[in-house]
Amino acid sequence: ESALGGMNVVNAVDIDDYVMGVVPGEVPTSWHEEALKAQSVAARSYALSTDAGGSLFDQYPDTRSQVYRGAKAEVKSTNAAVRATAGEVVKYKGKTIATYFFSTSGGRTENIENVWYGATPVPYLKSVEDPFDDASPRHTWTIRYSQATMQAKLGNLVKGKLRSIKVTKRGVSPRVVKARIVGSRGSTTTDGTTLRARLGLFDTWVSFKR
Repeated sequence: ESALGGMNVVNAVDIDDYVMGVVPGEVPTSWHEEALKAQSVAARSYALSTDAGGSLFDQYPDTRSQVYRGAKAEVKSTNAAVRATAGEVVKYKGKTIATYFFSTSGGRTENIENVWYGATPVPYLKSVEDPFDDASPRHTWTIRYSQATMQAKLGNLVKGKLRSIKVTKRGVSPRVVKARIVGSRGSTTTDGTTLRARLGLFDTWVSFKR
C-alpha cells in the first residue's frame, strides 16, 4: 500500500527472467550474438548494482532504469544470449558495478562526475572514444530556435532579454558542465543537464550559435 492510499503492483522475477525481458527492449534482437551477450551482461550488472525504488522495488520498467517489456517481448536470439552469459556480471574490486549504456555517444563518452554532478569519480567510468558511433542517426544534430522561443524555454533562467549562452566549463567529451545565461539585466549560472531539459536537446554535447 502506498502513502497516497493506493496500491503498488510489483512484478517479482528471477534475475535472468528479468534480463530476458530487458535485452529485446534495449537493442535490436537481430544484432550479432556477441553484442546481445554483452548487453545481457550489462543489463544484469546494472540491475544487481542499482536500486531505484528503495524498499518497494528495485527497477523501473522504463528508461529511468532499463526498458523491461516482460515475457511477451522475449525472442530466441536474446534469450540465448542471456542463457549463454548466466551468472556473468561486470565487477570492480570484487563488487558488481553499474554498467550504464545508451544509444548514442556522439563519438566519445564522458566521465561520470560530468554526467551526474557530484558523483564520485571512478576509473571504470572515464571518458573514452567511440569510433563506431557515426552509425547513429543522432551522431551529430542541430536544433534551431528563434530568440523568442529560446527565451520562453529558458524561462526564469533569463534576467531581462536573452543575449547569449556562454559555456564556462566542459567535460572531457566535451559536454557542457556549467554555463552562464546572459540577459539584459544580468547573468544566471546553470548546468548542462538543466539546459538540455529546458531546451529539449538530445545531449549536453552542444555549442550555441546565433
